[in-house]
Amino acid sequence: MNFKKRYFLLAAFCLFVLFACGTVHIEENTWLDTPGNHVSNGNILLKAGKIDDAFREFSRAKELDANYSPAYVGISLVYGVKGDDETSSVYMKKAINLLKEQINK
Repeated sequence: MNFKKRYFLLAAFCLFVLFACGTVHIEENTWLDTPGNHVSNGNILLKAGKIDDAFREFSRAKELDANYSPAYVGISLVYGVKGDDETSSVYMKKAINLLKEQINK
C-alpha cells in the first residue's frame, strides 16, 4: 500500500510539472491593443521620464498601424529627448508625409 501511495504521488507530481511547463495563454484585450492607446501611454511615460518604455509604446503603435502618424511623432520625440536630432527629424518627416497623404485622400 505504501508503494502505491508513493507511486500515485510521484505520478501526480510529474503531471503537475508537465502542465506547469506549458505555454501561458494571455487573454487578448483588443480594446487596449490599439495604436491610439499605445500612443497615449507613450506620451504619459515620456512625461514621466521613462524614455525606453515610451519608445516601446510608440513602436507598438507603429507595428499595429504603419500609417498612424502620431506613432511617428512619438518616436521622433523620444529620439529628440535622447539627443539624436537626425533620427528625430526622419521620423517627424515621416509623420508629416503621412498627414499630407491623409489630407489628400
